[in-house]
Amino acid sequence: MNCENTKILFLHGLDSSKESTKFHAIQSGKKYCIEIDYRNLNYKTVENLYHDIIEKIKPDLLIGHSLGAYWALKMSQSHLIPTIIANPSLNPDFRTDYPAINEHDLEHDIPQIAYIELGDEVLNMYQVAEQLEPYMQVETVEGGHHRLAQPENLNRLIDYMQHTFID
Repeated sequence: MNCENTKILFLHGLDSSKESTKFHAIQSGKKYCIEIDYRNLNYKTVENLYHDIIEKIKPDLLIGHSLGAYWALKMSQSHLIPTIIANPSLNPDFRTDYPAINEHDLEHDIPQIAYIELGDEVLNMYQVAEQLEPYMQVETVEGGHHRLAQPENLNRLIDYMQHTFID
């Protein structure tokens, strides 16, 4: 399956949108991003929105950045969809109703890859990488920043996922 035929749902981060450089860097003709106002919607509402969106779009692959990566991990397990996460927020603290990502969220057989730029000025990506390594392939790069200095690196991971896990 080539990238043009893989249906990708991109889950944006907090205060981000489909205008993000990460979404635009993804080289796929079938990519989608639904903008969600995380700040003004509670956890359960966002969870229900993503469940509905996934049921309608039926993506082959989820890609999430930061808070979107948090949701990608949650939805990957619920819907059995391979996932790529980038500089994930595993313990969101902007609301009190968001539980931290834990072992239950991570321990399963769904293919997942984490792409981490260690120079993240917002989140401690060294700690995140250490937490994720027992559960998934983690690719780290020195430098970078929270918004991702090299979002085009996601395409190599998409290609790998397609050829390894997606029919």
